Amino acid sequence: IRSDSSQVVNESIPQIYTKATEMRQIYRKIDKLEAFVKMIGNSVAGLEERVIKAETDLGAFPSTFKKILHTISIPSFLNKSSSSRQQQTLYEPPVLFKTEDYFPCLNEAPY
Repeated sequence: IRSDSSQVVNESIPQIYTKATEMRQIYRKIDKLEAFVKMIGNSVAGLEERVIKAETDLGAFPSTFKKILHTISIPSFLNKSSSSRQQQTLYEPPVLFKTEDYFPCLNEAPY
């Protein structure tokens, strides 16, 4: 029992501590990745809203695509229809993120 206890204290606990430290780094990376995915989701949702608004304003969305999209679960903001066409405004390109800003290793040449 003493031998096992000393082995646990001298070998196993330092190994567990080292692994726990490594896991904290992995948890931080996971948290950053979750924040990145959330940011991308918000960006895509914003772009979808702009596309839908543009299609509604211009009336350029074919009915066959509407039928296809209605078979897919669509968020509630897509189901709203405008009662009157709004005055057309100038196109302003959206601010897009650059993947390279978040993953600098992508700037390197491939193998």
